[in-house]
Amino acid sequence: MYDISSPLLLSCKNGLDSHFRAPLSLDCSFTDGQLAGITACAEAYHLFCVPSLKIEDMEALFACKDGFCIRVNNVRHVTVMFDALLENRFIQYHWQSVLEKGKFLLCKNGKYFVSASNLSTALSAARRNPDSVFYGI
Repeated sequence: MYDISSPLLLSCKNGLDSHFRAPLSLDCSFTDGQLAGITACAEAYHLFCVPSLKIEDMEALFACKDGFCIRVNNVRHVTVMFDALLENRFIQYHWQSVLEKGKFLLCKNGKYFVSASNLSTALSAARRNPDSVFYGI
């Protein structure tokens, strides 16, 4: 009844067509003022390896813009910022997996993308041994 003589052709590596995949989202919506404040905080604590962090960079990160990535200066401090956003209900709890799946964060040396495991470990370490940046963010 069914033709099993030819293999099924898959259009994506994971076997799903791209239109079946849910878009990545942090489920956040910031006002211009909030985004400016978050950007200023990230710039003040040198969270990312960029000469001058722009609001557009943070906007692309929080919008999970396809193809966007930014180099992280200190993973612990970045996780503290995201955790603070979570605690204040600005983003959803699944932020670590979203950042990993989207490959939005590049490690400081630029050799690999930051994984959810890296983020979780860094956040645990920051909570165990908080520093001035932890309290500042």
